[in-house]
This record gives sequence, structure tokens and C-alpha cells, in this order.
Amino acid sequence: MVSKQLSLSTAPAPVRRLPQETSFLKYLCLAPAVIYDSVFFLLPLIFLVWIGFWSVENYRAVPGFSLANYLDIFSQFFERSRYAFAIAQSLWVAFSTTALGIFLCYPFAMALVFLVPERLQRLLLVLSITPFWTSYILRLYAWQTILNNNGLLNRLLMQLNWTKAPLQIMFTQWGTRLGLLHYLAPIIILILYLVLRNTDRTLLGAARNLGATQWQTFWRVILPLSKSGIVYSAIFGLIITLGDVLSGTILGGGTGQSILGKFPLFSSMILNEYSASTNLPRTSALATLLIGIMIVILAAGFKLARSER
Repeated sequence: MVSKQLSLSTAPAPVRRLPQETSFLKYLCLAPAVIYDSVFFLLPLIFLVWIGFWSVENYRAVPGFSLANYLDIFSQFFERSRYAFAIAQSLWVAFSTTALGIFLCYPFAMALVFLVPERLQRLLLVLSITPFWTSYILRLYAWQTILNNNGLLNRLLMQLNWTKAPLQIMFTQWGTRLGLLHYLAPIIILILYLVLRNTDRTLLGAARNLGATQWQTFWRVILPLSKSGIVYSAIFGLIITLGDVLSGTILGGGTGQSILGKFPLFSSMILNEYSASTNLPRTSALATLLIGIMIVILAAGFKLARSER
């Protein structure tokens, strides 16, 4: 009798599934987002890749499957059009701009979390993303009035006798970076703020109790815990800067001198080639190459972010 009671008491309890594991409601809630992304993002992306295999006959795009566009592009990768140098230029601008954006936005996000009272944090966070309330193109033209030779910045510097001649910022890569930074800053601040806000404050108190200085607390506690936010900020920054064409055209003039030489950005080259020839299949093939680079960056970034958890 005792053995029967023991066997009954030690019998495994039946596994009960949580409501959200079996409910159809979660799939129903995800359906609108999946349908929206499929119709307005995934299908156009697939169509863009598909057009890259078409050909042009009598100035008309003809559906089919041909590698002629890609073979022609790779034949000019280092000669004539020199796509490789344009890709390298875009990567240089993207990595340097993103690194500069994280370097500038991280202290602001950290001050917002650890120095500003909690009742004011949301207000300041909203103010930090106010650039999104205006048109991106209007912001770039506003930067033109500030950065050109007769703009506000050069006039101020010359009135203060800090420079004798106007600084050439317009139609350079520094002009491109300023426009991109203005666009990226709200995104980076928001990501870093959300990550830093979830930092366990007990770890900071433990570090202080163990005699760590403020710098040691930041370097050994705060920074390691926020690495995932830095990685996600870098992913968004790289993808946005690689695909952006407005800053490079309006503020950078399409090209810019750098350590690699004077080459256009790859996104600007795609736009210029389409404007000059209206060869949609070839332009789609070029855009597919850019998308492939973005996918590689996205996959590497997510893998790095998972390793930092």
C-alpha cells in the first residue's frame, strides 16, 4: 500500500501548456504585420532581384533569365565604371559615419539614463527624435544653407577670426556625413537608451561597494552590458548609410575625396546609371549587389549580438 502511494506521489505531473502556446490569437495578431511586410517589402524585393536577370531589347526590358547583367558588371568591377572602388567608398563612409554616430550618441544616451530624473527622461527622449517630424530632404537643404561658402557656419567662423577663408564642407564627404549623422542620431539614441535603461542598477551598486571608480564601473559593467545595443545601433547605421542617396547627392555632390580617392558612393552610382541609360535590369542587378552587402552585414551583426548576450 505504501509503495503504491509512493509510486503515485512520484508520478510525473501532466504537462500543461500555457494559453499563449496553444492559442490561435497570437497568430491572428501577427497576421497583419506579416501580410503588410510581405506585400509592401518582400514581394517588391523579390521582384527587384528578378528584374536583374532580365535583358533589354529595343530599349525595352524583356522578361527572362540571363546572367548578362551580372557578367557585364563584374567585368567592369575594377575598370571603366570601377564598381569595386565605389563599394569600398560606400563602406568607408558607412563605417566611419556609424562609428562617429555611436561615439557621439552614447554619452547622450547614458546621461539621459543615469543623470536625468526619470520624470524628464521621456520628454528629452521625444525632443531627441524631433528631427523625424520634418522631411529628410528639407533638413538636407537646411544643412546646405548652413554649410555652403556663404552659409551661417562660415560667416560665424570668419566673424570670429577663426578662419580667413570659407571652409569647404559642401560637396565633400564631411558634408555627406553630417547629413547622415542628423538622420541616424535619433535612431541610435533610442536604441542605446532602451538598452542602458534596462541595466541592472544593483550591479552598479555592487561595483561601487567593491571600490570601483566611475571609470572602472563604466568600463567593466555598463559598457559590457550595453554591447548588444551598440551592435544593433551599428547594424541600423550601416544599412541606412549604405542605402542612402540623398545626403551623398545634396550635401556630398555625388563624390568626395577620401583616403580611397575621389569616387562616388555606390548608391549614387546606381541612381546616376539609371538616369543616364534607363536600363532597369542592369540597375536592378546593381541594387541587388547592394542588398546582398546589407544582408551580409545584417547576418554578421545579429550573430555578434547573440554572442554578446
